Amino acid sequence: MSGPALPAGLRKLAPAERKALWERLYFDGTEAAAAGNAGSEALELSDLLVESAVGALTLPLGIAQGFLIDGRRYDLPLAVEEPSVIAAAGYAARIVAEGGGFVTEADEPLMESYVYLEGVSAEGEARLASEGAEARIRAALGAIQGSLERRGGGYRGRRVYRLPETGLVALELSVDVRDAMGANILNTAAETVKSQAEELSGGKALMCILSNASPRRLARARFELPLAALAPFARGFSADEAARRVVLAWRLADEDPARAVTHNKGIMNGVASLAQATLNDTRAVEAAAHAWAARSGRLRSLSRYEIADGSLRGAIELPLALGAVGGSVDLHPAGKAALRLLGDPDSRRLARIAAALGLAQNFAAVLALVTGGIQKGHMRLHAARLAYKAGARGDDARRAADIVAAGGAYTLAAAEAAVASLRAGAGS
Repeated sequence: MSGPALPAGLRKLAPAERKALWERLYFDGTEAAAAGNAGSEALELSDLLVESAVGALTLPLGIAQGFLIDGRRYDLPLAVEEPSVIAAAGYAARIVAEGGGFVTEADEPLMESYVYLEGVSAEGEARLASEGAEARIRAALGAIQGSLERRGGGYRGRRVYRLPETGLVALELSVDVRDAMGANILNTAAETVKSQAEELSGGKALMCILSNASPRRLARARFELPLAALAPFARGFSADEAARRVVLAWRLADEDPARAVTHNKGIMNGVASLAQATLNDTRAVEAAAHAWAARSGRLRSLSRYEIADGSLRGAIELPLALGAVGGSVDLHPAGKAALRLLGDPDSRRLARIAAALGLAQNFAAVLALVTGGIQKGHMRLHAARLAYKAGARGDDARRAADIVAAGGAYTLAAAEAAVASLRAGAGS
């Protein structure tokens, strides 16, 4: 059965009315509403960020500590609901710090936007690709990008090509968006040159839109961990054997797309959590990363590992179009606080931090998988969730989780029995 329906005119109600209606119809009482929907201040901001706002989802925010990146120590804010992500990131950071930490780099923040044209002849395509057309496009964009150019960004060139299946002609604009993610800048650029593109080509624009692929906005991170430093974390294996198994696990992910999907998803556990904490566009970041992983025509690993000169070496490369200004990034107080924790990085520094985080997340997962598995730790965290569902709160939730874990039966019934046992003990 479906739940009670919201009124058709929901968007016309005042924000507080929408929030009250949402909580009354769909939450299990006032405690659930208080835990699951933020207060009036967050509602006011939400109503500016999205349409028909009814509240703000209280996504957990935690800190992964101890990252040594390019010689500087960082604590990273991560917004994520999945157990173990933050613990795993911090664990890997501690291991990698033993070898000197992560070394990172990032490309200039170049992004692409497109005008797609139909009905373009070969002659029209040639006109659009001519030097005269380039001058007109550059002049049109210069008129709207003055402030961006003063910050060192702006138009960087264009490419014209025809798509073989649809016959559409693409006018690709490359723009340095500086510290922004760039969506508004890029879409404005494409729409600005639309009329010139139509006039020059003789065609008609189908759409003007950015691409989130970001293949020229790459970030990279790497580490080198002496095998002697790996040894304390090898969980019963020799350091040589643990390193060999890590490398083989990477080769498996690079060979088998079925494994690559989850291998890369683990990388994005960290990257997307940092993007979410800084109010960046997680969907765009993930879409670009997975497209990059499949650029050869087969899905492959975003990371790579090797053993050389007595060390395990890890590396990663992926597109990271993260903004440090604009959009919700410098509007939302939580996003501003997250950036402040990171030292108010520019977009390239933020991308470098995210790349190091993604590599750390991957290393933690792969090391755990090949030296004993990940499920035991996951299930201990799952036990705490079961205890909460069973009604435990505060310290009782942790104590009940310990009882469930000790019993080994990770079920709601076991959690309810553990909670009942604690309450009986408290009452005696």
